[in-house]
Amino acid sequence: MNETLELLNKLNWVLKPITKIVIFLFTTQTGYILLFAGFLGILILSVYNQIKIRQLAYSAAKIPGNGTVPFPEKIYIGLRTISKMFLRLVTNLPVFLSVFVFLLLITGLSKGIEGINTYFQNQLKIKELTSILKQLDQRYKVAEIHVDEFNVVKNETKISINFYDYAKQGFVNKEQQISLKGNDIYFDAIVLNFEFSEITTGTNKNIVLPYRVFSEMIPQEQGIPLSMSDENGIPLIFKRDSSNVYGMSSERYSERIKEIMSYITDSEKARLAGIRSVYGNAVHKRVNTGDVLTIWVEQTGGLVIKETRDF
Repeated sequence: MNETLELLNKLNWVLKPITKIVIFLFTTQTGYILLFAGFLGILILSVYNQIKIRQLAYSAAKIPGNGTVPFPEKIYIGLRTISKMFLRLVTNLPVFLSVFVFLLLITGLSKGIEGINTYFQNQLKIKELTSILKQLDQRYKVAEIHVDEFNVVKNETKISINFYDYAKQGFVNKEQQISLKGNDIYFDAIVLNFEFSEITTGTNKNIVLPYRVFSEMIPQEQGIPLSMSDENGIPLIFKRDSSNVYGMSSERYSERIKEIMSYITDSEKARLAGIRSVYGNAVHKRVNTGDVLTIWVEQTGGLVIKETRDF
């Protein structure tokens, strides 16, 4: 099947430019104008050429007037040339119609190849996304939070967050330092619900992505973003070592993870993917100096925060 698709795509590489030209010329106002202008240009050049030939004949016969063709004769030459062109068009109409039908067939074939290719690409995408959901169907450690200080006087909490990188099977080297007013700390997450999607399988219907932190003193919409993605925009909890990626290359895995992440900001893409809803989910914990907390995403799609010793 892959060989057939590759052959069809190679054929379409030749047909597609022709298709674009045909569609442009015969379906757009600009195309109609260009066709009319081209026909008019040929008509004018033909008339001009016939008048020029007549001028040369006058000059060769040494007729008085320096080879100038009288205006009435120019009109006659023009009308005669135009009538001949129209007669030629009518005579060759079957040829023109055959060419037009041939171009339509090329266009239809090209569009058909595109449709087939799109269908199989979509099927491949669904298969890969389904595989990813299966691979993500587990419990995740998101981060470990150290409460460095809670200043009662200032009512301010300073925390350090270490994010877990599943490709490296360990915490990243750089921790994120955050200061917030208050000490009731909330971690906010986006939840993608795949309940009615083609790509959901088994019991895993939710993908959860923690993405910001706020408090009882800081409004949710003013929350501080969490630095839990790599330089390519892949969330650390979804990263995998190439040896732990199944059914596709690690590059394709990253591409499909980005596809899933794009559903968060593109509601139309999410709808087309069959995602039932995209909503927020926040968990919170009242903290004090010295607390060590861990955030987990449960296999059921929930977000949990507890003191590390409780896990």
